[in-house]
Amino acid sequence: MSESASLPSPYKLISLDCIDSTNEEAKRLAQDGAPEGTVVWAREQTAGRGRWGRSWTSEAGNLYCSILLRPDCHAFKAVQLSFVAALGMAEAVSSVLPKGAFVNCKWPNDVLVEGRKVSGILLESQTVPLGGMDWLIIGAGLNIASFPEEVEFPATSLLREGAKNVTVEMMLETFCLRFLAGFVTWKKLGFQPTRKAWLRRAAWIGKEITVRLEKETLKGEFKDLDSDGALILLHNGDERRITAGDIFI
Repeated sequence: MSESASLPSPYKLISLDCIDSTNEEAKRLAQDGAPEGTVVWAREQTAGRGRWGRSWTSEAGNLYCSILLRPDCHAFKAVQLSFVAALGMAEAVSSVLPKGAFVNCKWPNDVLVEGRKVSGILLESQTVPLGGMDWLIIGAGLNIASFPEEVEFPATSLLREGAKNVTVEMMLETFCLRFLAGFVTWKKLGFQPTRKAWLRRAAWIGKEITVRLEKETLKGEFKDLDSDGALILLHNGDERRITAGDIFI
């Protein structure tokens, strides 16, 4: 077991030195009936994953954690929590960087500092009949001390961007607190407050972007985020609603 951070109720923290993946451990706990608010945190991961099954470099010194939720909603609505999480992480990152640092949210769930990726969010879930949620795992990785060099999208770390005296425990606590505040707002007021706050931090809004989908690649203007969190792309004069993909400038 590693040194423990301090998380408020309703969080229940499980801290580990090393695990295959915090998301995998959170899923195992969810299957065993663990309550909402269970947080799995590991110093290192041996099989960390990002979106689309990509590997996530997981050296000691960075943050790897997963939050277990059991939201009482349909699966399509639960996807909005990726924006709640990304916004919470962006706020946590901003709180430790020098004043004036540009911290943006890259659709659908990455956080950028000065145009480089510092954090990624991965949602995994299990539904019940009729589309409701059994459980939802929000996995978060944050580059604090180091970042991968050989990656398609440029990466960075908090230390590289000028953060001082930052610890993994500090960032775990700050992220969980910011996420909890956003989660409560989402449950009470719906997605709109999150959507507005996310758009204020949106990377490349109003600019020409490339969107890589599973079977095609599109170019167009990043026009908006719709009421469900889909990206609205102005492509050849028509609006395309995109629910999953990777975007590049």
